[in-house]
Amino acid sequence: MERKRLRHPSIDYSEPGRAFSVTIATRDRIPVFRDVSLGLRSVDLLRRVCERSRTKVFAYCLMPDHAHLLLGLGTDVSLPSLLGAWKSLTYRARRGLGKLEPMWQRSFFDHALRRDEDLQKAAEYILNNPVRDRLVKARRDYPLCGSFEFDV
Repeated sequence: MERKRLRHPSIDYSEPGRAFSVTIATRDRIPVFRDVSLGLRSVDLLRRVCERSRTKVFAYCLMPDHAHLLLGLGTDVSLPSLLGAWKSLTYRARRGLGKLEPMWQRSFFDHALRRDEDLQKAAEYILNNPVRDRLVKARRDYPLCGSFEFDV
């Protein structure tokens, strides 16, 4: 039986500058990012992976059981390979804490943005997730949310 295609065939997942809003769930929705120190380490790993490929991170938010990212693809990288590298590194970081079970779902959900105004709306949506889910009263109070491109 052939595996279901998860990626849209008409989207160029390696076009430099292409902006994507991405959601990645943890395996079985395990709240791995309740561990804020793991979350902060994961943010650092995201920064490293994205700096290597010159990928812009307009917004990120690591919720307890999923991650939201708003990325502008850099050069010589595809979205699946970039996210695969980050997922692998975060899994290894968690494994180093003695947590051996799988951390991430197999793939991710993505949406390719089409206009500049979509970028701001998508960033606001991502950054306000902890407030909407009542984890904090103000987004500045959530330690696993931010941007590598803008002051938020």
